[in-house]
Amino acid sequence: MKAEVRVLYFGAAQEATGKSEETIMAADTASLRNQLISRYPALKQIPFRMALNRTLLKGDSGLQKSDTIAIMPPFQGG
Repeated sequence: MKAEVRVLYFGAAQEATGKSEETIMAADTASLRNQLISRYPALKQIPFRMALNRTLLKGDSGLQKSDTIAIMPPFQGG
């Protein structure tokens, strides 16, 4: 079942989408990733990771209403 989740964009992901955040309906992080790449083709060129409610994901996860997903590209600097 799909849930409405808040998606936050950082760094190059924010530049690629032109947004700092939005709300999207998705059942899990795999379908969310596919939606984002379909909606914003420039994201396909960015090796981003996702964090679910401030926890960096190592695989796919189901989503629940009011979850927050952060789209985090690689960061540069020290």
